[in-house]
This record gives sequence, C-alpha cells and structure tokens, in this order.
Amino acid sequence: MLVHDLTRGLLRQDPRTSVMGVRCEGAPDLRPAVDHAGVIRAHDACFPLQVYVQDGAGRLWMLRGRWTYAGRELGTAAASVRHFWQLLSAEGG
Repeated sequence: MLVHDLTRGLLRQDPRTSVMGVRCEGAPDLRPAVDHAGVIRAHDACFPLQVYVQDGAGRLWMLRGRWTYAGRELGTAAASVRHFWQLLSAEGG
C-alpha cells in the first residue's frame, strides 16, 4: 500500500516517472495519541525511505525522505487517514 500511494504521488508530479525500488532505512517511527479514556484516537506512522526512480526525461534519482500516514479521530465516524512525503535529499539527475 505504501509503495502504491507513494508512486501515485510521484506520478502526479511527472506522469512518466518509473519507481525502480523502495528501501526502508529503518523501523518506522510510531506515534499513537490516546484520549482521556486511554483509547488511541490519533496515530502517525513515519517510514524512513530511499526511493529509486527514473524521471520522465530518463534521469535516475535516489530520493531519501519520510513517508507518513497520519490517522485522526480513529474509532469515530469522523476518522481519517492522510499521507504525505517529506523529501530530505535527492541524488542523481
């Protein structure tokens, strides 16, 4: 699921991008938040990644960053999960 979501995001920037590989650099950083009753109502899961891509012009890149899923209002009718990419470095081109 993570690779699918990440690829969709990259394709929105450049529809000819090819994801060649994804490598997790370590354990995810998990951050649950509990309400006053001790129930988890928010949870972030941040994955440190290396992403190898070929852009639409044929250039090869190694992107280093964090992919995060952020869940809010979990266990309620208003529950939502969003995701985002934080680019830390890009090598290649």
